[in-house]
Amino acid sequence: MPVASESGNVNCNIDTMWEFIKEMENWAPCMPGYVSFQKVDTNVSIWALKGDMGILKRTMNFKVTVTERVKPERVAFKLEAQSIGIKGEGSYRAVRKGTDMTEVEFYLDMSGTGIPAKVVNVLLSKTLPRDCKELKENLIEVLEKDEM
Repeated sequence: MPVASESGNVNCNIDTMWEFIKEMENWAPCMPGYVSFQKVDTNVSIWALKGDMGILKRTMNFKVTVTERVKPERVAFKLEAQSIGIKGEGSYRAVRKGTDMTEVEFYLDMSGTGIPAKVVNVLLSKTLPRDCKELKENLIEVLEKDEM
């Protein structure tokens, strides 16, 4: 199973970050390849992402289901691509490092399912770390800009 994690410090108060992070539609646009977001209910949403997995470039819809919200430090979720066999889970974790400094960590664990699983897993093992890093960098940029 391809796994990726990224962490870093954000010049932002943990409570301010929570107000942003607790709603998935706020940070969905920070995902690499973001196309659109549709809220189904409080915990379920559909994210359209343009995937770039080397030879495979296409827009995929992911059903994202929040499985846990712990204010102000954690959001966990499951995700599933609706047209290609990809399932996984992820999380956001925050740790207060000072009044206006928060350490964040993103974790993604995704894998292919069905017949194309081996090929999908090879592609994900190459792209998942890159995408996780870009998500972290985009989120830090948005949060630090809003804090100014």
